[in-house]
Amino acid sequence: MIIRSFHSIKHLANISSLSIQMSAKKVCIVGSGNWGSAIAKLVGFNAERLPEKFQRDVNMWVFEEEVNGRKLTDIINTDHENVKYLPGKTLPKNLIAIPDITDAAAEADILIFVLPHQFIKRACARLVGKLKPGAVGLSLVKGFAILPGGGIKLISDLISEEMGIP
Repeated sequence: MIIRSFHSIKHLANISSLSIQMSAKKVCIVGSGNWGSAIAKLVGFNAERLPEKFQRDVNMWVFEEEVNGRKLTDIINTDHENVKYLPGKTLPKNLIAIPDITDAAAEADILIFVLPHQFIKRACARLVGKLKPGAVGLSLVKGFAILPGGGIKLISDLISEEMGIP
């Protein structure tokens, strides 16, 4: 299921509260730019303070790149800062930067998509058939997809179609 708007976050909260008795939810942030890191900061903080609803550790898929001779994932995991995309802001210690998208999304109950819209298809293609049954997606992607024949498509619809999830 893809959550199609911020108004639907209430629905996601209801899903989470209904299933509290079952288990705490694992969250994965798909994207690590400025917007992704800002969202990861909030999600990591809330996951730690709400252990009855969320697993403490939050995975974040990070496109691996080198910054000043160090891997960005190593910087985030040791210094707790995304020095390239959100410099000067401390990220929570429970945020785990992972360079492989399939490893980052493994066992995730909730995937929060926060990457540039032009990378959605490529990112989703690597997740097809590899998600935990019952996983839900929340798109915080800005923009929309332009269709080859003209027109537009919501990114949430594109994610749902690409990954074959309702």
